[in-house]
Amino acid sequence: MNEPQWGHSLQEWMVNAGAELHYEQSALPLTITKEEGPKANCYITSPKIAWFDYAAEEVKGHFLLKKGLQLLSHFANLMGLNSNIIVGNFPVSTNVWPVEENKKILDKCRLEAQSQSQRFVFVRNLLIHQHAQLIEELISLGFALLPARVIYEFDLRQGMKSKPSHLMRDIGALKKSQLLVELVTVVDEKEATWLQHLYDLIYIQKHSVFNANYTPTFFRDMINSAYMSSLCLKNEQGETVAFALLHQIDDTLTVPALGYIESESGPGIYRLLFAAIFNYTLEHQLMLNYSSGAGDFKRKRGAVGRLEYTAVKTPSSFLNWKARLMHWVSKRTKHLSEQDLIQRGA
Repeated sequence: MNEPQWGHSLQEWMVNAGAELHYEQSALPLTITKEEGPKANCYITSPKIAWFDYAAEEVKGHFLLKKGLQLLSHFANLMGLNSNIIVGNFPVSTNVWPVEENKKILDKCRLEAQSQSQRFVFVRNLLIHQHAQLIEELISLGFALLPARVIYEFDLRQGMKSKPSHLMRDIGALKKSQLLVELVTVVDEKEATWLQHLYDLIYIQKHSVFNANYTPTFFRDMINSAYMSSLCLKNEQGETVAFALLHQIDDTLTVPALGYIESESGPGIYRLLFAAIFNYTLEHQLMLNYSSGAGDFKRKRGAVGRLEYTAVKTPSSFLNWKARLMHWVSKRTKHLSEQDLIQRGA
């Protein structure tokens, strides 16, 4: 499935992108950072933000660890880690590619590895059980493999294999609620602005300014182009009180954005929204890649944690110190597992 060509700046979709979106090799998406970016950049276009800045926000109550991450972030800025090109990077948290896209990604990475560019080259969203060959070939090009986060999968391609009590309770609560589940494929400007507001309440105001700060234009373009759809929970007045963007590639479903009003149905609205997402995945027999975060919630509902990696190729440097450093970090984290990160709160 090729990426649609919208023909305008990434800034129109994401306020804190700090990068531009380009297409090469039959619509292979790339993000390339700009020299002057926003103060609070987004982890989607900057792995450095994900590794240090975002993490520093999440370690509340651990003063020394927080300061350590802030110092590492400053050092990463000095070494130019925020000047990058990310291959295969559509501006969403989780990118999924059809198998045939792997060759395009590898070819582009090979060109970048041979260039004299002073940018770091990244490939995000790599999973050992899905991208083993691609990872091996990237390493042969000089890329270092670094752990990024734990993502959670619900594999419903062969139906429902177990019925976790938390999940069944959520599905039952959704059935008993007065909310209507509706798959929305067209939105006007007013509805797109409302979806952006719901998203902002959760991702930006509640969690982190380092999340993608999407605009109403993003939601309008994604839905009206049929590239994504919106699974909505609506009240008796027909108003959307919760939504989840759905993006399907082959038999894998991702949720690039969601939002809700907690006061509308009490603190359980997120549980009801997830039940609707789960029901949709089950009905269509898909693999749900439900990204990272809320790990305990997802595990109690039957999710399997997977360690996701980011591959990085460094630009040339004096005595090749940048590459040496990245490969040293890769070697030191080689035996890290998803369970190690889960024990630390992933």
